[in-house]
Amino acid sequence: MQRSARVPVSVVVTACADSPALRACLETVSQQAAELGGEVLLVVNGAPSALAGAAASELAKRCDRIVFEPRVGKSHALNRAVDEAAGDVIAFTDDDALPQPGWLRALGAPLLAPDRPAALAGCGGPVQPVYPPGAPDWYRPLVERRRTSFLGPRHDLGPQPLDYSLDPADQTAAPLGANCAYRREAFAAHRYDPALGPNRTTRMRGGEDTLLGKQLLRAGMRLRYCPDAVVRHPVEPSRATLAYVLQGHFYQGIELVRIQRALAERHPGAYETLRKIVSLRRRIRKKLRKGDLDDVRELRIRLAYHCGLAHELAPAFVHRAFGIAPPAAAED
Repeated sequence: MQRSARVPVSVVVTACADSPALRACLETVSQQAAELGGEVLLVVNGAPSALAGAAASELAKRCDRIVFEPRVGKSHALNRAVDEAAGDVIAFTDDDALPQPGWLRALGAPLLAPDRPAALAGCGGPVQPVYPPGAPDWYRPLVERRRTSFLGPRHDLGPQPLDYSLDPADQTAAPLGANCAYRREAFAAHRYDPALGPNRTTRMRGGEDTLLGKQLLRAGMRLRYCPDAVVRHPVEPSRATLAYVLQGHFYQGIELVRIQRALAERHPGAYETLRKIVSLRRRIRKKLRKGDLDDVRELRIRLAYHCGLAHELAPAFVHRAFGIAPPAAAED
């Protein structure tokens, strides 16, 4: 399919395969994009054979163009989308997300306004988890203890518009990939890092959106939080399990080190991280003897995160000395 003529906004959805959730998402964003004179671009992270003929035909009815990116990894698909998109603004959401009415207009308005600040490069909005029936009692409080969480995922900075900040205490460094939009020119110097982001080969989970946001802020650009641009995100039952949570925190540790290296920031030292691992293991054994299973779960989550840090900082040493390796894959 040929690249479209320039339009106000492109909505990008990436996927690895057809699904009912993808079709529903495309139908929703297609309606909203049409209201703004925009386009919807589906980037399939695979070869054309990834879509059977019937699937390709059905998906083509729900978007303006389908593009295939054979290199494995969502970051490659996102970068391909940036190259292919015709919009002055490029908006992104997930293939299993549910953008709410008015989402695209609220997200894109600050970036399309004729009097927008010159430094305003991107916007993000809330991502609200839709929890599955039967989720463990501990899962929702774990997701909602922070304003932003890869679990769910969740992103909620409150009811008022505000600017994203590089202050670590604010936890507002960047929009989530499930709900963000950027001016085309924001990608002139920065793209999504293939060392981060969901990848079925490396089993990485994310981080590409956080790194991009921080890079743009460091370059002097502004990113705006738009509370009315809401995306709801169903949580698959398999993700509301301890196995998935532990694996996710392990890879979050890896992501943190990679992000900090890319930004030339100070990252946790290997020695301090290994000491923390030893301490957490001791505390877990004590709690197990006492039968404090809620405390054990919390400590195991912290341990998984620090094991991810250690695995990225000194993989050969920690595997030999501690037997730390990526946990078995949880079913997606």
